[in-house]
Amino acid sequence: MKHYEGRHTDLKNRVNRHLGKLTGKEIDFFSSMKQSDFMELKTVLADINNVLTLKMTIAAAGWLCEYFNLDKFTKSKISDIVDGTKPNSKGFDICILEPYKILAEVKCLSPINNGNQFGVAQHDSIMNDAHKLLYGKDTFKQTNDYLKFIFLIDLGDRTNKAISQLLKETKGTSPTALKYNSIKKDKIEILNDEFLFNQLTTKKVYMKKLIVD
Repeated sequence: MKHYEGRHTDLKNRVNRHLGKLTGKEIDFFSSMKQSDFMELKTVLADINNVLTLKMTIAAAGWLCEYFNLDKFTKSKISDIVDGTKPNSKGFDICILEPYKILAEVKCLSPINNGNQFGVAQHDSIMNDAHKLLYGKDTFKQTNDYLKFIFLIDLGDRTNKAISQLLKETKGTSPTALKYNSIKKDKIEILNDEFLFNQLTTKKVYMKKLIVD
């Protein structure tokens, strides 16, 4: 059995390994860092999810523009709207009004424990977004006329398996479980590369995986 060297050594090695990867230097960052350095690093890391979400939203907007063959002016306008939207805004992540009416939510979720399944909170977050896309929310009540998308970050086979598990109906009988099961049954469809946009319907939510460069 491998002896655990202790929390301090473990954390020190992890910090040095990650900072070394970013800087290309193999030095002991940890030992020279002060409390203020750790607090500053903590603040920066708190924005990582926002950075990933922004990059993912830009990628999703770009994919939509290509998929629907939108002109350069419309692409630029959509990009400006995405970049100008604050994190955690109450509307949908992407809202396009013309020439097509499109709503999209973006999820930067990695299956838990480096595995092949979304956690309970992740599952509920995705399904809650699907429900809001289909039936509206306080700030956007009418979605019937919009094509609807959920974009998930593509981590290869892990994401494929997690989506497959996500879309299985649960055995719960709570109002929330019944609500989500009704959506899973016939309201969500995985969008593959062969699907043409004129085959889409406003009555479903389409899930699309994207790789973020």
